[in-house]
Amino acid sequence: MTMISAIVRGCEARVEALRCELGATLAARIIEAEAADFLWDARLKERYLGQHFDIGFDGEGDEMELSRIAVLSLLGGVWHVASCLIDGDAQPVDLLWKQGFDGLEEAEAAFVRAA
Repeated sequence: MTMISAIVRGCEARVEALRCELGATLAARIIEAEAADFLWDARLKERYLGQHFDIGFDGEGDEMELSRIAVLSLLGGVWHVASCLIDGDAQPVDLLWKQGFDGLEEAEAAFVRAA
């Protein structure tokens, strides 16, 4: 088993466990609310899109340097392409956009076009 298939199976197992424990509707709401984390954890490919400078408005020194990363993920049996903001510790901070696809070919084409 390759590392990628182990990661995908682990993420799919978490999704299935949520569905079993909480039901499909509540699990879907949790996954949607935490989409950046789930899509990042389920990623099969990632591509650097550039730097993003987050300027905090609450006070001085709140600025964060973030990276914009395109990801190709398989989550819940659906292919997803998304753009995330990732911090210096490689953790998702925000989800800028996402799109779901039925097939891998469409998703890979969208991943290549992601900006």
